[in-house]
Order: sequence, then structure tokens, then C-alpha cells
Amino acid sequence: MDDIFLVGTTETGSELYVFELSQQTLEDNGMQAESACLYLYETDNRPTGSGIRVLASLPTMDSVYRIVDLFSLRQITV
Repeated sequence: MDDIFLVGTTETGSELYVFELSQQTLEDNGMQAESACLYLYETDNRPTGSGIRVLASLPTMDSVYRIVDLFSLRQITV
């Protein structure tokens, strides 16, 4: 999968991202890594939070493109 980084803001001001996440970051969010998967997550500034909140795994590029459409995310190259 090519490196993709998407970012957008929800109506409530939360920033949304689509990117690969490390095994440690996923474990911090109570999840196990899925092979060749990108994740939809938002920033989490709660004092007890890990900095992000993982919302969904996106196993295919079709699912990534659908999220882009639903949330009006824009692509940023890395």
C-alpha cells in the first residue's frame, strides 16, 4: 500500500486522520494490528487519553476512498 496521509476536521472540530499506526499505538488503544491496514482516528486531548482515538480500520483502498468522500478529507503527501 502506498503511504497515504489524509486529514480533515469534523463539524465538532475534531481532527480526523487516515494513516498506518504502530503496534504500540494500537495496543495503547486496545486493538491488535491488522495486516496492510490503514486506520481512521481522531485527536484525543483528554488527560487520560493516549493522544488519539482509533475509530476504524480501513482494510482496502475502496474503504479509504469512501471515508474520504464521507468526511471530505484532503490528501497530504508524506
